[in-house]
Amino acid sequence: MTSSAHSPTPEQQPAPRPPRYGFLTLIMLVAVVAPVVILIVSNTDSGAIAWAGWEWEAPRWLVLSATFVAGMIGGKLFGWLWRSWLRRRRRLADQRQVVRRVAAGQGG
Repeated sequence: MTSSAHSPTPEQQPAPRPPRYGFLTLIMLVAVVAPVVILIVSNTDSGAIAWAGWEWEAPRWLVLSATFVAGMIGGKLFGWLWRSWLRRRRRLADQRQVVRRVAAGQGG
């Protein structure tokens, strides 16, 4: 007996679903954000802030919040620069490999 069912062609096959890390991401986010929020809420009094010769009075919660936001922005910027550097390094290595192959083919 032959079956009328056939295997789908590659263009008909559904794309594989990416893994779902939503729950783990949520747990990690809570584990990082909760202590930060507790730290910020616990420090409500003002203090003198000095930086690069400048001094001013500011609430500590504002300073802590600004520090964490600056850290997040700096982390994203550093990650972008790191990935850019790795891509450039990989591209240069590929170009060197092509030059070596061409030079080896011409010399032999």
